[in-house]
Amino acid sequence: MEVSSRNQLKGTVKMIKKGPVNTEVTVAVPGGAEIVAVITTYSAEKMNLKEGSPVYALIKASEVTIGKD
Repeated sequence: MEVSSRNQLKGTVKMIKKGPVNTEVTVAVPGGAEIVAVITTYSAEKMNLKEGSPVYALIKASEVTIGKD
């Protein structure tokens, strides 16, 4: 698989919340962080995503916001 997204985090599906149209997928990445993505339910089913599945979180954004207390 080759993609243009430069931010690629390898992880494991931790939780799936399936809805009729969209599915929320939580991915656990090394270091204890989690990435949450909302994808179509069709895509989640087509990829046969299950808790424990190894996946990549691919992040491509034109803007990243940083916050600090």
